[in-house]
Amino acid sequence: MIFFYLGLLLVFYIGFKIGNAIYKTSFVKFLSAFSLAFLFYKFSFSFQFILFAFFTFSLIFVSVVDYFHRIIPVIFPILLIITGVIFSFMNSVLGGTYLPRFANSILGILTGGGVLLIAGFLGQLIYKKEVMGGGDVKLMAGVGAFIGWEKALFAIFLAAITGSIAGLILLAAKKIEKKGYIPFGPFLSAASFITIFFPQPSSFLNTFFIWEMHWLNKIIAM
Repeated sequence: MIFFYLGLLLVFYIGFKIGNAIYKTSFVKFLSAFSLAFLFYKFSFSFQFILFAFFTFSLIFVSVVDYFHRIIPVIFPILLIITGVIFSFMNSVLGGTYLPRFANSILGILTGGGVLLIAGFLGQLIYKKEVMGGGDVKLMAGVGAFIGWEKALFAIFLAAITGSIAGLILLAAKKIEKKGYIPFGPFLSAASFITIFFPQPSSFLNTFFIWEMHWLNKIIAM
């Protein structure tokens, strides 16, 4: 157990240093450190840990750039897509066996990017302006390659909710105007990272339906 805690301290320190290299603010430093520590807690020292450390620091860097410069460098989504597909066979987050993992990675690319592409197209038709940046679409395609189609959908849903709440809070605090810009990349990145630690969303639905049927049968039996 002592070696685990020593390892945790080590990865926290490494994460802190990487965060310092990304952007020299305390928030980014500690965000990087805690993110790497959480990954170590889940995966320990393993290939999965290295793979998702790359995934996580890519998301953090993209979020910083999007927040300050309102752009997502295309190289990072491309790297995520290539890396995610190549190593999909070894990515346990995508499923149990090799071929389903590969298929889930491909479906994740199509779902993650496709859903935002459709949302952006519909938003442009309704509001007569761009509501979804191309960088966000490419980012979620890259994310989908790592976490699969179910978690990509869940990440988009979670990002939409948290982004809306943050927007309402900023509006109420008069930090932004009604038509002000809020970068979506950081919300997508945070939601995508969180999904790593959750089971597939379908398992939640299965549990819910089992619980619902259990109580329905109890009611009928009364």
